Amino acid sequence: MHVTSYPRCLAWLLMFAGFAGGAQAVEFDEKVKAPMARGGAELRTQAEGYSTNFARLRDASPLEMVLNKSLAQEHFEIKWQLERALEDKRPMEDLSPIGLVKDGDGFRIDFNSFPQWNPFSERLATLMPVMINQNVGPQLIARGFRDSDVAKLWNYVATHDLKAATSARTLPMAISFSKIVKKYDKIKRPAGKDAVFSFLYQRGKVEAEVQRAWAEGLVRTLDDQRVRVLYSFISEYQAIGHWSPDNVETGVESLLAVMRLPDYEQRATADSAGVTP
Repeated sequence: MHVTSYPRCLAWLLMFAGFAGGAQAVEFDEKVKAPMARGGAELRTQAEGYSTNFARLRDASPLEMVLNKSLAQEHFEIKWQLERALEDKRPMEDLSPIGLVKDGDGFRIDFNSFPQWNPFSERLATLMPVMINQNVGPQLIARGFRDSDVAKLWNYVATHDLKAATSARTLPMAISFSKIVKKYDKIKRPAGKDAVFSFLYQRGKVEAEVQRAWAEGLVRTLDDQRVRVLYSFISEYQAIGHWSPDNVETGVESLLAVMRLPDYEQRATADSAGVTP
């Protein structure tokens, strides 16, 4: 479980078995397997490499951090590896120099000091839908925004519902995975952890891209100067992350139980449309 705490009553909770969206409507692919968990020096090297790449783009410009698809994908991959390493209790070397401080059986992260673990695009997707209900316009104007810039920002957030869009786009993936689970049950080959992780991995990849694309659409409504102002403003929100392992067995069984529901497709479709079945 990854929990990010913000002041001013802002919070972001990412659950192991939670449902969100994807970059496009695609079905679950049985042939695509989730990467095996790493640990030790191999995981440290991957985490350090990502941190170096992030720093390079951050020094270039805030806009580049949002536009770069490769960096967003790298961010997803290393987070996936870290989650699996925690859940599998793999031995890990000291990662505190890059912000991952051991805290019990997980990590505590100061995202302001180590923003690579909570990058600009992720913060925008997390905070902007909340900020639209807060009176931050005057604060942005005091920093260099114009009234028209604030209007563009609010209009984008109001007309681009990230949660609804992503839920709708991954609906085919969830439905197809449910059908495969039921198919396995019929032939007495129950789906297990590997199948669930493959589903979560595939879904997570498209989630990461749709979130980045949403943030790209937002920053493209502004010029470079206003993007820098927004980056500075967002970066001042103090955020502490707590990453800890979930109960994998319970999570797997819970997700499979949902996928086995006889009316799962109808329920998922109604939920995606915001309708109570």
